[in-house]
Amino acid sequence: MFDVKILILATPRLLRLVESIAGRVSNIFGLPVEVGEWDPGVSGSGGMAEEALALVPRIPGAKVVGVVEEDVTVSGLNFVFGLAELGGSAAVVSVYRLRSASASVLRERLLKEVVHELGHTFGLRHCPNPSCVMSFSNSVLDVDRKGPGFCPRCRERLLRLMGK
Repeated sequence: MFDVKILILATPRLLRLVESIAGRVSNIFGLPVEVGEWDPGVSGSGGMAEEALALVPRIPGAKVVGVVEEDVTVSGLNFVFGLAELGGSAAVVSVYRLRSASASVLRERLLKEVVHELGHTFGLRHCPNPSCVMSFSNSVLDVDRKGPGFCPRCRERLLRLMGK
């Protein structure tokens, strides 16, 4: 069995939002989830996602996601919603382009992107199924279209990667 916990870190302004999705993240992965405050020291917008990812602490026995407010990009793309170490222990998610006038829409979008990036940390790659949480999102419309859960193929692969 996979002996790991999930830790989601957020800036003070995002802490309540992150706390509101922690239970669902735990249910999706079947793992304990803890939430903590984090100040990555990033300011402004348009930062490189790789730089934000480097600021996420690596904690033995944990998959750690840092949630930031700033817009983040990677080389060759205008923006990304998040970035993760494939098969690694850390990920970063930006709420900058996930924002909505509706708090429930923002919460659902954040849930999907946190689960997506955590999927990468467990070794999952992008999925061609547009309703799977592991499908690539080129726009917020793509995020809205997909569900918060894994398709049967990705769920089976995740369980295998987790040793379940």
